[in-house]
Amino acid sequence: MIGAGNTGDHGMIWGLAIAAILAFALAFASHSPGWMGFGIVVGFICGIAAALVFIDRHMRASSRPEHMTDREIAALRGTVRKPSDPQRQLPPAP
Repeated sequence: MIGAGNTGDHGMIWGLAIAAILAFALAFASHSPGWMGFGIVVGFICGIAAALVFIDRHMRASSRPEHMTDREIAALRGTVRKPSDPQRQLPPAP
């Protein structure tokens, strides 16, 4: 899998994907316009939902946590430029 940790939605992802496939199979195999429409609607809804869950899991797996440790803050402060000497600055424009 993608490696999003223990999110607990493995069954939901594959359940939605299988439901979408089965709904499109129902739409393809049926001779009734009602069942065909139902299969297409359910197939698109479940397919889009499964795609959004896959995207969400991928984004969670590749994102960084929102908080920073003390070491990260210290490293970030070390990269900030120090204010330059006033003598080395350009004079104001006339």
